[in-house]
Amino acid sequence: MSERTNAEWLDDLRAEDARQMRALEDLRALLASRLPVILKSKLEEDSPAFHDVLEATITYTLIYAQENLSEFDGQSAFSTWVLKIAVRMALLEIRQRKFQSAHLVRNLPETPRWLHVILAFNPLLRKIHAIFREELTEPQRVAIRAMVMHRMPKEEVARCLGMERDDYFKMIHDARLRLKRRLRLDGWFSKTVQREG
Repeated sequence: MSERTNAEWLDDLRAEDARQMRALEDLRALLASRLPVILKSKLEEDSPAFHDVLEATITYTLIYAQENLSEFDGQSAFSTWVLKIAVRMALLEIRQRKFQSAHLVRNLPETPRWLHVILAFNPLLRKIHAIFREELTEPQRVAIRAMVMHRMPKEEVARCLGMERDDYFKMIHDARLRLKRRLRLDGWFSKTVQREG
């Protein structure tokens, strides 16, 4: 792989000629050599899932990095920035596969992978995401994502989760109470009032 400065990486990836292809090939080679070390602690190396996750992660990372070059702030080596994205992509891919294997959301649309990467690099959204993760159960998080992000009807989400209508609405009501209580404890309502004032 060719050694490049941060500026050279950016220039090559923005070029619309052979330089861009070489840069992408070099990034692919970098990810292919580094990611297996990380994946070995999460998956069996000789399992079909290992290869699938590796290839999916490399592909998603290359696409995301190329489309979001403006997010690179130059505080680290460009290759380090790309590797951080790849690690987040890989862990997300593994979590989604494990979650789907439990058949809890077999009929629900997947959460966009790009959203998780954006959350990782946005402090405010990351804080909100942390509150959801800490306060809500997995079914509650899945249900809210399905309704808010994918605009699925409540009845359809309940059916996909295998829940009776009344139980589903109780679960959502409980989720709202949990979030409201946590946001109040963290001072979010007072912050909103201050901004509006």
